[in-house]
Amino acid sequence: MAKLRIAAGNQNFEDRIQEMAQRVQSRFRYHTIELPDGSTLPGLQSVEHLRWRLSLFPLPEDLRGKRVLDIGAWDGWFSFECERRGAEVVAVDCVALNTFIEAKELLGSRVEYLTLDVDELSARRLGTFDIVLFFGVLYHLRHPLLGLEKVVELCTDTALIESFVIASESRTIPAVMEFYERTELGGQIDNWCGPSPEGLLAMCRSAGFAQAELRDITNQRASVICRRKWPAPAESLPAPHLSAAVNNRTQIASFHPRKDEYLCCYFQSPEAGLTADDLFVEVDGFGTQTLVVAANGAGAWQANCLRPPGLVAGRHRVRLRTKNSALSNAVEFEMMDESGKTAAAPSGNLPEGAPELCGVEFSPPGDSRIAIGRGGSLVCWFRCAAETLGAVDVSIEVSGETMQSHTISSLREGVWQANLLLGEPIGEGTPVRLRLGSGLWSETLPVRQNT
Repeated sequence: MAKLRIAAGNQNFEDRIQEMAQRVQSRFRYHTIELPDGSTLPGLQSVEHLRWRLSLFPLPEDLRGKRVLDIGAWDGWFSFECERRGAEVVAVDCVALNTFIEAKELLGSRVEYLTLDVDELSARRLGTFDIVLFFGVLYHLRHPLLGLEKVVELCTDTALIESFVIASESRTIPAVMEFYERTELGGQIDNWCGPSPEGLLAMCRSAGFAQAELRDITNQRASVICRRKWPAPAESLPAPHLSAAVNNRTQIASFHPRKDEYLCCYFQSPEAGLTADDLFVEVDGFGTQTLVVAANGAGAWQANCLRPPGLVAGRHRVRLRTKNSALSNAVEFEMMDESGKTAAAPSGNLPEGAPELCGVEFSPPGDSRIAIGRGGSLVCWFRCAAETLGAVDVSIEVSGETMQSHTISSLREGVWQANLLLGEPIGEGTPVRLRLGSGLWSETLPVRQNT
């Protein structure tokens, strides 16, 4: 591992990379391609070496019914191999290569070949894929973490990632990365970064993968398998109760797709000493990383988590568990559209009857520095038979003016709390009522002041 450290800025390493580049130019291909008649289109990397690279990952021999995306496909060996195993394959690269096109024609391949930069990739444009290959791309990106977020957005199950790495370092925080301003790595202008193995794994998790496993490091290349979902729980302990999931900046259950906002989960669990490593949070069934967990007393907890990239506008469900518990109940938050407008609609499965409004309380603002809710907050407690509610499901009428609630919290046994942040304070006795969707209004209750 120590000799990896000499890669960047080392003349011998640069000479080797330049010699390799010249050999690729002279031989025209990087990947050797096998043809149906047994002949080959020769390339720098032999078929045996390419098979070994793929064998580092637990990729099934039978990929029928799977959709695979090969980012940075180059000459296409990995694309064609996944197709041979039965997958529907889309291959992308930043330039169209005649070597790929020629091989595709000679193989009679049906792989879809697209010329796209990593920054152009999106689930909206390409759909999603069971498996994403990301070989030899990361260190070529000026914005590597954003590139990995693209991979997360496009992947519904597993991503196979291969990247140049520097050596591990003996330091308190081993997750480090070198940045190459010009041609420091191999004399190439498009080599931008070199993470340590620990840094590569940390970046994969921070991009939004639930799990990242280092499989191999050979010749300064690290092979990592990433998964979108958590392993199955042992379920030996009762499930936590999830009360609410809100925006850490605004404390409102909605998020803007263009902003770097984090998911704040409030839950109850009898377990003691919980840490970020003990908590497994999922959004729409996909795992996301917990950054910090704090005890709020009497079995109450708060966890701040990453919001997965690529969430579409509309409603999304959060659940969580501990290492040995079952999954909690689900709560919802909303993704706004790119203009910052509400895109979600009330659920079509809301109870038909009027909710039972149990109490209404006004509190002055807790932090005068924050403009949101500068008039204070209105809290409404109510009962209904709904299994799950989102903020968009609950409308609150205050002195004849109807507003959508900002946050909904589940308090167990059919009891709910709706919070509304106000621009101006309201007085004692102000009439308030609420309803679910377009259903019946509750009875009206007067506001009481919380001083």
